Amino acid sequence: MALLPIPRESLREIITRNLPTPDQYAAYWGRTSKEQYAFLFESFGVSFLGVFVCYFLSFAVGQFVATILGMIAAFWVVLGPEVKAYQRNWELTGGRDLVDPWTDEDDFYDEDKRGLYGAFYFGSISHVRVVENPDSPRDEEYSLNEFADYSMETDEMERINGLPYKLRLRVSDQSSGKNERQLQVHARMSEEYLDLEVGMPVCAVLLSTTQTFETLAGLTDFYIPDAGPCWVGDYPYLDRPVVEKIFLRDTDLWEEMREEGLGRWGVENLNDYYVD
Repeated sequence: MALLPIPRESLREIITRNLPTPDQYAAYWGRTSKEQYAFLFESFGVSFLGVFVCYFLSFAVGQFVATILGMIAAFWVVLGPEVKAYQRNWELTGGRDLVDPWTDEDDFYDEDKRGLYGAFYFGSISHVRVVENPDSPRDEEYSLNEFADYSMETDEMERINGLPYKLRLRVSDQSSGKNERQLQVHARMSEEYLDLEVGMPVCAVLLSTTQTFETLAGLTDFYIPDAGPCWVGDYPYLDRPVVEKIFLRDTDLWEEMREEGLGRWGVENLNDYYVD
């Protein structure tokens, strides 16, 4: 099986639902100097205008309420990412509870109303390319070899039209024979992705409203340990250090990942399936 159900308690540890993780703070502070300047400009604007408005608001609602609102505005550089991250974490689950895949105690509820079930998805990279935008056809893709000197700071596409290059990553699971499952994602190109290769095992967490995972309700960032390790995704939904510790501690889970990913791809099969 390429899907390994996750117990509710473990799922609550790896999916951040309350306070943001350091990686989530960093995602909103910006990964390039341009993004960081934009964030600081936004935070300064909110702080300055917020304190200015709260001063006049104090005459209408009182000094206590105005002081509280003014402090929130003044510390928006810290509170802003926390509020945005909390909202985005909530959007992943839609406010629904995380439930145990094996429990039957809520049988009186319809299955799709019990909450979200979680499972590790194990596969391997079957296609990795760079594109100008997510709608680019296959004949307009670029090999990672063409981006050997790439850095986010000097992204040429972003300099020209304001939008950076995108990584196109396709992950396949051949454990089902002809009915293989495929997941394709796009993420902002980063120098961290230059070591990705076809055949590397990949892990992600899938969320579903059904125990059979016939419908997909959520997908997290991808964990690729053989590339650094490397995480692919524009936003870190998972508590990444916790996930890495799980794989370091649970050798059986690591072997399962490699078996379902890299282990099921022979070198000859890879050459037949994908040609640079």
